[in-house]
Amino acid sequence: MAAANAAATHDRLADVTVESVAEDAGVSPRTFFNYFRSKEDAILGLRPAVVDEALAASFTVAPDDDLVEKVAFLLLEVYRTVNGSQIPHPLHDELMDRHPELARRRVRYIDDVQTLTVGIAASALSESPWWTSTRPARSADDTAVLLVAVAGAILRTAMRPVVTRAGVTESDAADALRAACSLFREVTHP
Repeated sequence: MAAANAAATHDRLADVTVESVAEDAGVSPRTFFNYFRSKEDAILGLRPAVVDEALAASFTVAPDDDLVEKVAFLLLEVYRTVNGSQIPHPLHDELMDRHPELARRRVRYIDDVQTLTVGIAASALSESPWWTSTRPARSADDTAVLLVAVAGAILRTAMRPVVTRAGVTESDAADALRAACSLFREVTHP
């Protein structure tokens, strides 16, 4: 919050320093860098994307799976590792408007999340006896890229109204994503 508040009161990000943010937060600059790679990351509350080994190992592909929905929920889980923000949505929007250069940083994190998710999905596809026997001509990597792209669009659609509400729980996010996946199935398989 100290970084977000500093960015909200300055017209230029260059005027916000790690030292001043750390001082306002009551930590040393060294401690600051234990949590964030840069002041931009702190302003947005972003952390490097990580995938828990158990999550990656548990992601498998079976014949009855709705792969788009399954990948959408995987994306949601990986996104949760990136977003450590306690910044209220209106302040986040204000910061993005005030400092458009933050958008590039956010896009980089989104790309990291998608890359990790593609890797997990491609691995699960290539290790699935069902997938490899029924779709031998399909590239697991190409399929995973497409699944993540479609699942990402559904996730963005589902989360847009959720992130603007106060007091949203993980259950609310899951319910919204489930509903968006259901709508996608209805639209694509009438």
